[in-house]
Amino acid sequence: MTKKKLTWVDAVLGLGLAMIIGGLALAVRDGMWKREDIKLIREGAIHESPVQIDSKVYIDMSGAVVNPGVYELKEGDRVIDVLKECGGLSVEADRQWVEQNINRARPIKDGEKIYIPKVGEVGAIHESPLQTEILGISDNINELVNINRATVAELDKLPGVGPAIAQRIIDYRQEKGGFVSVEEIKLVSGIGDKMFENIKDLIEI
Repeated sequence: MTKKKLTWVDAVLGLGLAMIIGGLALAVRDGMWKREDIKLIREGAIHESPVQIDSKVYIDMSGAVVNPGVYELKEGDRVIDVLKECGGLSVEADRQWVEQNINRARPIKDGEKIYIPKVGEVGAIHESPLQTEILGISDNINELVNINRATVAELDKLPGVGPAIAQRIIDYRQEKGGFVSVEEIKLVSGIGDKMFENIKDLIEI
């Protein structure tokens, strides 16, 4: 049997066929790698980008506002946001007191109560002799006590607050970094709802 002599044409065809087969093999392999890469990227994206759910907070707005009531807002909203929700201050609101005591930029807390007094409502406690006698308020107290800055002596002037509770108030604000609302003072040991009702109109933050 005689061997067929290979021509240069046969060699070129064979080389071309080999290159085509090699190219197909590389393409299949690269395609598998790319699919694997896509799979890994997508899995990573699922774990790194969870769906964020906004938390809700509920605020009790009362006093001299247009629409008193309990309002639902988002966590991170501020006092100015809840003031807008309730329609703003009513015509009876003590606007000077609000300017001095309400921090509109303060973040709100879930479950807190914000009370806006009417004109003359806060001063009536200091001006009425009967109220002064009942609450044991000294006649020379004519300013609100700032519970974030007051000394033991200043806190001791509040009705029912002695030196021991005054010191607890200071210890609490130092531990927590200050009060964010006057209602928070009820978290201090020894200050219950009854005492808070007696002092709530005499304190500020």
